[in-house]
Amino acid sequence: MNFNDFLNNQNILSEREESEIVQARKKVKDFFLKNIFEINLSKREREVYYLKNKKYLTHTEIAKLLNISRKTSRNTLYKANEKINKIIDIFEKE
Repeated sequence: MNFNDFLNNQNILSEREESEIVQARKKVKDFFLKNIFEINLSKREREVYYLKNKKYLTHTEIAKLLNISRKTSRNTLYKANEKINKIIDIFEKE
C-alpha cells in the first residue's frame, strides 16, 4: 500500500491483518461473555462505577445524587474495581 492508495481510501490493512483484528475482537468478546457473571457487580456498584468513570462525577457529587456518604461511594467504587480487575487479570493470563 502506498500513500496514494491511502488517500484514495483503499484498504489500509492486508486481509491477514484484518483477519487477526477480527479474531482478536472475537476472543475479547467471548472471554468477557464467558466471565461476565464472575464480575457480578451489584446495582449500587454499577451506578457508582458509571457515575465516576463515565460521567466523571466526584465522590461528593455521587454521594449527593445517590443519597449515600462520600466514604460509601469510595468504598463501593473500590469493590467494583476489584471485581473488574480480577476479570482483567484472568484475561491477561489466557
